[in-house]
Amino acid sequence: MKNNFFDCRKTLLAVLAMFSFIPASLLFAAAASEPALDKKNMDLALRPGDDFFRYANGAWIRNLAMPADKSEYDAFDQVREQNRARLHDLFEALAAAAGTAVKSTAAQKVGDFYATAMETAKIEALGATPLKENFERIANAATTADIQDLLAILHRESFPVLFGAGVEVDLMNSKAYGYYLAQSGLGMPDRDYYTRDDADSQKLREQYLAHVAAMLKLLGDGTEQAAAAAQTVMAIETRLAKASKTRVEMRNIPALYNKMSLAQLQELSPGFDWKRYLANIGRQDIGDFIVTAPAFFKEMGLMLKEVSLPEWKTYLRWHVLTGYAPYLSSAFVDENFNFFSRVMEGTQEIEERWKRMTSLTSGSLDQLVGQMYVEKYFPPACKQRMEELCVNVKKAFETRLRQLPWMSEETRRQALEKLLAMRIEVGYPAKWEDYGKLEIGRDSLVDNLRRSGRFAFQKNLDQLGKPVDATKWDMPPQIVNAGYNPVYNKMIFPAGILQPPFFFADADDAVNYGAIGMAIGHEMSHGFDDQGRWFDKDGNMRDWWTAEDSEKFKQQTRLLVEQYGAFTTEDGVHVNGELSLGENIADYAGLTMSLAGYHLSLAGKKTPAAIDGFSGDQRFFLSFAQVWRGKIRPEALKKKIQEDVHPWGEFRVNGAPFNVAEFYKTFDIKPGDKLYRAPEQRPSIW
Repeated sequence: MKNNFFDCRKTLLAVLAMFSFIPASLLFAAAASEPALDKKNMDLALRPGDDFFRYANGAWIRNLAMPADKSEYDAFDQVREQNRARLHDLFEALAAAAGTAVKSTAAQKVGDFYATAMETAKIEALGATPLKENFERIANAATTADIQDLLAILHRESFPVLFGAGVEVDLMNSKAYGYYLAQSGLGMPDRDYYTRDDADSQKLREQYLAHVAAMLKLLGDGTEQAAAAAQTVMAIETRLAKASKTRVEMRNIPALYNKMSLAQLQELSPGFDWKRYLANIGRQDIGDFIVTAPAFFKEMGLMLKEVSLPEWKTYLRWHVLTGYAPYLSSAFVDENFNFFSRVMEGTQEIEERWKRMTSLTSGSLDQLVGQMYVEKYFPPACKQRMEELCVNVKKAFETRLRQLPWMSEETRRQALEKLLAMRIEVGYPAKWEDYGKLEIGRDSLVDNLRRSGRFAFQKNLDQLGKPVDATKWDMPPQIVNAGYNPVYNKMIFPAGILQPPFFFADADDAVNYGAIGMAIGHEMSHGFDDQGRWFDKDGNMRDWWTAEDSEKFKQQTRLLVEQYGAFTTEDGVHVNGELSLGENIADYAGLTMSLAGYHLSLAGKKTPAAIDGFSGDQRFFLSFAQVWRGKIRPEALKKKIQEDVHPWGEFRVNGAPFNVAEFYKTFDIKPGDKLYRAPEQRPSIW
């Protein structure tokens, strides 16, 4: 959903004994006090065909007081806040008992991590001292070879300075791992912030320069020194940005796969000693590299020859500082927030520390925390009902695949094989990750982050040469999200999202199919969208479509690009229909499949009676709309349009349903309604 849907270890008996199991009746007690769909949240004065987003959510949106510490707030944030409060209670209890916890247990690691993160007096006193060793190494660098050595040290802390590197499943061989190299190295979150010449981009670059200088002054640099250093940083990052692929280009999956030997990589990027880098990270038997952005690494190699040593030292010093800034004393935290949240997203206030550190602890110790969360908050009944929903949506998808008029039998056969082989995992992984080698102490938050980063880096690197573990999860169970992984050909629905308004233990089927059922269809269809279609049933990247079918598919998806490209913000910024294409395909397919799944579930049953005046099909579409209700600040909306493959909720709700024929009948959408689309304007894909 958001982020993915909608761009993860050891028995904890001693810890779990502290908490009682919460049965489903108590877990959903709060939800039971309110209807799954509440007419009070709607704006029935509007026509559904003019603005379905506000028809379904208008009163809720009007009554929402935007939290000062949020750049956007929606149903995801509501559930995240609830989950974070649960984790906070758990962490506080563990931190209070941290002094008595047995060394190396989950209780000790989680408790000490959170307790250290909350030691504000100590963190304030330390200032930037935890980075002293990094800064000394940078200051003592005498050659560009020393700079490269420093990059390897930072990479081993899971700190992707200049470029990213790591082990993932080989896209051409899902039974083996490969070593990938990816573009990185920018301080701002997108290359276009450096390359566009519009007034907003120019202003943002000026603000970024001021931010870099302000941060360096906090380290003790003089005004002129800090301003000059900021210019150096901007020059290096701009050059890297110009050599980087755009976000739309990064959606071209085959173009990301460029396998090279060590000799070929060295020839592409001669200014970087790759053999020395491998020795520094402790793994020289890499084999071939998979280079996702060759032009970037060619330019990086040239820059290591052409950019002076002092300039590289300035660049590295900045990236160490900005990377760790949120975990230093308040002066650094506040300035970091000022640029990346207030300037870039319009957020007025920083979140309370306990919120930030709860999220950090959960993210750093993901499955260690996830197992605690699942045992306490995820009843087996929820897993069972979710699996039943998945079965029906998958059946509906199979039926539609067999009947698609535009797809040839050759492509259809392989599509069905892929769908039937697709696995669905609900709640939590079958096998928890082992955190035995991770050490967590009470020295400093930054030191714990380093240790966590080294642990994650080594665990990732150690996969090379081993059989691919298809049971792995890409996300922790406590996260409010869902996802599809093409190389494993599987969907994941973590426990964290399986609660209202996405999933209801006691609501009518129409509501569940419209919300989490749509998510199931959405994720399922990612296996067949503009990216997932490149992978076969075994997760190997190959073009298994006929040329004719590929062209028919592209013709239909062009309609989606045009539809979403026509949506604009209040100040005229257009949605990027190409960047969001995969999500828009999946929203359309998700609604189509989940509606068919809902109808399948009614087979042989009496038609459900209307509830609050709404039929089952109406409640289905209203439930979908409810999932995407929210508010967003103008700055954040511009940023999302530039960076995020996921459209803002308003565009999703006013987009996908208007491609579904049943929606028109259900809500009497007619020509003349503002969002009406003639049949020839609607894609016919799934």
